Amino acid sequence: MSKTTNMKTIRNILMGTILLLAALCPTQSKAQVSLNSYFNVDWQFNIPLGNNFSNDASGWGMNFEGGYYVMQDLAVGGFLSFHTNNEYFPRQTIKLSETLSMSSRQQHQMFTLPFGALVRYRFIESDFQPYVGMKLGMCYAEFNNYYYIFEKSQDRWGFFMSPEVGFNYYPWANGIGFHMALYYSFATNKCNIMSYEQNILNNLGFRLGIAF
Repeated sequence: MSKTTNMKTIRNILMGTILLLAALCPTQSKAQVSLNSYFNVDWQFNIPLGNNFSNDASGWGMNFEGGYYVMQDLAVGGFLSFHTNNEYFPRQTIKLSETLSMSSRQQHQMFTLPFGALVRYRFIESDFQPYVGMKLGMCYAEFNNYYYIFEKSQDRWGFFMSPEVGFNYYPWANGIGFHMALYYSFATNKCNIMSYEQNILNNLGFRLGIAF
């Protein structure tokens, strides 16, 4: 089984497990499950900034996070997200070595999986809770270049940082609400595949999901 297939399997299992746990989470007769904690499950849209390897925007991502309010409006917790960006390159001459080249189309795929700790500050404690947050951790990245019947891949680890602004909104008394966030992310993952070199990963994006 290829690395790409393995990662897709891991993503499917992880997403299914977390969504099941979220669905089984008990509710109470108040605006959210617990005023001392929160949990978000999101769909994620990602826009790479100056990415030489794969620079097309993509909606192939998910985000999972949760936190506990150690103070009335200050929460600490953890997160895990994943995203895949693809970019198609029309037929061009590819240099394979000093003496060998070929003409082929290319498909570049970049899969990233950041995870780590977070801190969140909410401005008000009510049904509508705007906040600012910061995520810090590690990022696993897989870079794949598909051309003709061949594939070149690299796996890299890097440091991850992501500030964001958003809100949780709980319109009903069953503990389930909505989440929306705008974010910027920075990671130090590098790759060097054929003539494509990537030193850092910069992204802008937004998340839409459910809040508990």
